[in-house]
Amino acid sequence: MQTMNLSYSLFPLLSVMNQKPVDVGCGRLSASIGSDGLIRSINYYHPSQGFVTLAPIGQFPNDKWYDSAFVRQYRRRLISDQVDGFGFRWKGNLQKQKVYQAEKKFPFFYDRFGEIDVSSLFLAVEEKEKAFLIQRIEVKNGGDQTVRVPFEVGGTFSLNRCSYGQLTEAGPIPIPPLSNVMKVQQNHLLIMNAHLPATVDVYLFEEGEPLILSPMEKRADEPITYRHEAELHLKKGESRTIHIVYIAHTQVEGQPELHYSYVEELEAKAFQHGPRWKKHNGQENITKFLIERNVNYIVSCCSIPVSDEHVCVITDHQLLPLSWNRDAYYMMQLLLESEKNVNELFEVSYEWEWRNKIRQILRGHLLWMFEKAERPDRYWGRAYLTNGLCKDKVFQLDQQCYPLLELCDYHERFCDKETVQRLLPQVKDILNMMMEYKDDQKWIFRTGETPADDKVDYPYHFSSQVLVWHTLQQLATLNETFAFYEADLFEWADRVKQDCLDAFVTSHKDRELFAYLTDLKGNYQLYHDANDLPTVYAPIWGFCDRKDERWIHTMEFAFSPENKGGFYTGEFGGLGSVHTPHAWPLGDGQELLFSGLVEDSTRQDQVLCKLKQVVQWDGLFSEAIHEERGTVESRHWFSWPGAFISCVLLYLKEE
Repeated sequence: MQTMNLSYSLFPLLSVMNQKPVDVGCGRLSASIGSDGLIRSINYYHPSQGFVTLAPIGQFPNDKWYDSAFVRQYRRRLISDQVDGFGFRWKGNLQKQKVYQAEKKFPFFYDRFGEIDVSSLFLAVEEKEKAFLIQRIEVKNGGDQTVRVPFEVGGTFSLNRCSYGQLTEAGPIPIPPLSNVMKVQQNHLLIMNAHLPATVDVYLFEEGEPLILSPMEKRADEPITYRHEAELHLKKGESRTIHIVYIAHTQVEGQPELHYSYVEELEAKAFQHGPRWKKHNGQENITKFLIERNVNYIVSCCSIPVSDEHVCVITDHQLLPLSWNRDAYYMMQLLLESEKNVNELFEVSYEWEWRNKIRQILRGHLLWMFEKAERPDRYWGRAYLTNGLCKDKVFQLDQQCYPLLELCDYHERFCDKETVQRLLPQVKDILNMMMEYKDDQKWIFRTGETPADDKVDYPYHFSSQVLVWHTLQQLATLNETFAFYEADLFEWADRVKQDCLDAFVTSHKDRELFAYLTDLKGNYQLYHDANDLPTVYAPIWGFCDRKDERWIHTMEFAFSPENKGGFYTGEFGGLGSVHTPHAWPLGDGQELLFSGLVEDSTRQDQVLCKLKQVVQWDGLFSEAIHEERGTVESRHWFSWPGAFISCVLLYLKEE
């Protein structure tokens, strides 16, 4: 059967030292592919488990939740060269390999084995509430002789729930028993775990006809390995196309058959419904490349539709597919900025579609936070599964503010009164709940953890108070339109600001600055963390002037070795966190914004230069980097820093 012709442009990844598997997704399903073209994982939404994964490694053991060293080790296995992925493997001496993005969104691998050219394109697409990953392989004989091309299909497979293992564990959810079942017949490979329940169907085609596999059936409480060897015979100039299609299901029953004509339809849909970015060379314009890649990752791999209306936004699809209100807020800010800058980022023919898409995601995320995310103790917990289950029932003050702030941002941009009115009764309840955490005398609010998910020595945290003030200011404006709250929220905000200035200003080496924590009894902690973004945003929001010496001293302290546990010296050093004791790109983003606000162009250029060195080749940033080597130390997948840095780049451009 004649395969469908696809036409697409290829864009190179960055030539940098930090490389990770590249990603593709369609919302419900996402996948990561190693530099060898083998799949490291396929992850997808599950209504009862949150997120499940098909990966070549075994599931996280239930007795290791509080072993942070093991958690880090387990995360690294997904990027380790010692772990094989699954999919197609060509047997030959690799002479040349390149990795691209097709149309700036689909991973594309080019390999050369002697006179044989092999290209592999990965597409993710959703159709009728089913999610598909399609690998399209094209093999061409560029030599003068007929050749045999041996290959192998398969690998090691384990279908289980994602681990959700955290470094500061506050509520482990035991993983269901591992019970893998594999059945292979004709061109169909099925992997099933009835304890979830979940199934992944895999179908293979060669030139549109079924590619027949060696039959097998096996059950095991560990990963199962299956390998099928075959070969292609290619005449001079001849090419062949092979397809592997993965179909994810959230029940035991899979898809009994798949016709190749449907695969062609899915391929066409994948290209028709993706973003149409304006063309540029990624190497020549790294700023646009970073913005595009981070926007694309949020939309394709982190915005998970869990119903017709509700969208969960996870911080990454691979290591911690959980939702934090804090992380998600800044990710949604980048999507808002992309909508505002639509004429600079997208082709004219796609502008309306993109505006509509962003509005749907933001609306869906608001509805998910207010209507799906559990609040068993009236407050939002630390982190959530995609299905709304509260994983960590810890009170963090800032996490209560971000949904309220996002609602205000959404209304300001889209004027969707119906959605706002639908959620306002809960806004009133949340404000009443927050008042229970106010100090008896001062308009200062307690927290149980910092924005780094770490316990506090003193209960009153500075950057969270700045955020409370900003949130009340925005809600007060919203209240003028909808009159949903009887109190004067502008007056509340003024009280918060005044008491915050009275309570947190202290001195360090004869200079006034804001303390990180206080107990309101004269005790302070001097520190600043990469996670504390409201502090650097304070002058932009209007909490203080950008020339306020107390704010300047606070930020200068943050970016100095005096910030014990928060600043790390070295060639790639900078602001980080005690949570993961290294320099963080989030901290670099803060310094980049600070340098712009104080008009320090030398510092700004230095930070930009460092960011261009530590970014990963696909434009995403990690949680932490080694301050001496610049290599990734923690969480290769982490959407928040890239979203924040992209927002800063857009802000500085406007300035």
